[in-house]
Amino acid sequence: MARLKDRALLLRRMPYGESSLVVHAFTRRHGRVHLLAKGAYRRTSRFFCVLDLFHSLELSWATRPGRDLDPLAEGDLVRRRRRLPLDMEAFGAGSAILELLDLASPQGRVDTGLYDLAERALDQLEQGQEAGNSILLRFQLQFLAQMGIAPALSACASCAGAAPAVDPEGLRAAFSAGAGGRLCTDCASETRRGGGRVGTLPVAVLEATVRAAAGPCSPELGVELRTRCLDLVSRFLDYQLD
Repeated sequence: MARLKDRALLLRRMPYGESSLVVHAFTRRHGRVHLLAKGAYRRTSRFFCVLDLFHSLELSWATRPGRDLDPLAEGDLVRRRRRLPLDMEAFGAGSAILELLDLASPQGRVDTGLYDLAERALDQLEQGQEAGNSILLRFQLQFLAQMGIAPALSACASCAGAAPAVDPEGLRAAFSAGAGGRLCTDCASETRRGGGRVGTLPVAVLEATVRAAAGPCSPELGVELRTRCLDLVSRFLDYQLD
């Protein structure tokens, strides 16, 4: 039986028996682990008020191959994020971040880069210096890049060439989630001939999404445009994860 210790974020918490707790945690160096915290609901427990969502933890557990649940030996708070659950927008964004971690972290898969992205985004939500939806938008784009499925937003997803607007006013560009993002006219036609779905999106939304991936959204972006960028990326995520 090996003893392991690692930094962790909780993905799920489930009551077990009268006083114990089963937790699914995403750890930095060991990936996803499923742990049993015996007596976690007792006030005298060393885990009491420690195993909460959004906090950065340091967990220690004994592991053995073939076991579904490993016993949690120690749990310590590394960073408590008190403000995040009190802000509705930040809470929603933080919950979405943990949900993406949950979907992308089967047991046996280690992704240190994804862990660091998530912890940094949760820190930003806790600080409250930027809108929660802006932080979530940036995290989603970084998540897609980390998973190798980021949408093409500037060049053509198919031929990597220029993908100009498809209307005379230059306001809309061809876009296909199935093809990987923005498309030039020729590749859009080829995708349609192959049975793929191709629509159009406002060029302004695509360009604003590119800027959002690079850093904090500027105030000039505006709530409406930021919401449309988040809707675009969320729909792309849904398509890819389905």
